[in-house]
Amino acid sequence: MESPQLHCILNSNSVACSFAVGAGFLAFLSCLAFLFLDTQETRIAGTRFKTAFQLLDFILADIPGLPGIPGPPK
Repeated sequence: MESPQLHCILNSNSVACSFAVGAGFLAFLSCLAFLFLDTQETRIAGTRFKTAFQLLDFILADIPGLPGIPGPPK
């Protein structure tokens, strides 16, 4: 019979599970931020901010090591 409580599968280490949940939440928020900034890209007037945003977007989009998710073509 299964317990109704959550159980961490990462060596029963609650710190590891908390880190994984926190990292996933931050990744989700950054995806939302980049999605919003992509929709507003034509309205961004500051060239320094626009260049920095695009550079950060390209860098984060090309992070290797994500299994099953191909990166942009080189």
